Amino acid sequence: MPHPLRFISMTSRLLGRLVAGVCIIIVYVMLGLLVTQVLMRYFLGAPPSWTEELAIILFAWLVLLYATVGLREGFHVAIETIPTRWGAVQRFSERLVAVLVFGFGAVTLVSGISYIARTSGQMTAALQMPIETLYLSVPVCGALLMLHALALLTEPSRTGQRRMDAL
Repeated sequence: MPHPLRFISMTSRLLGRLVAGVCIIIVYVMLGLLVTQVLMRYFLGAPPSWTEELAIILFAWLVLLYATVGLREGFHVAIETIPTRWGAVQRFSERLVAVLVFGFGAVTLVSGISYIARTSGQMTAALQMPIETLYLSVPVCGALLMLHALALLTEPSRTGQRRMDAL
């Protein structure tokens, strides 16, 4: 594999691992926030509103980030309609899906940046933090989708490996 293609693949793999680790941290932080809110509601009768708002922001980041990991690792939802014995058609289908995902990532990136520009200066209700902290998850997701789709286009097909893993 030529050097630039290897770089794309390596970057995708490393960012996929990093994002998966960040997602694990987000889950634990969300869990801590929600436990804090429940405990304060039942024991003090006054739950802080900021814990729920922060949990919602973190949940948006978690869903979008982990979707990119799912694309990278191949554990996203897929319906396999092309028989294994049709290898060339299957590889073409995988490449087509990667191209479509790249296009979706590009639209997500551009639209996300545009939306951030339009909503710049707004603040969240409870935390009074810039709303960009929530909306930034969309273009980040788009950029990661594009990177992982490029890696899928440059790497050899993993269909056979995924089928062996499923058994």
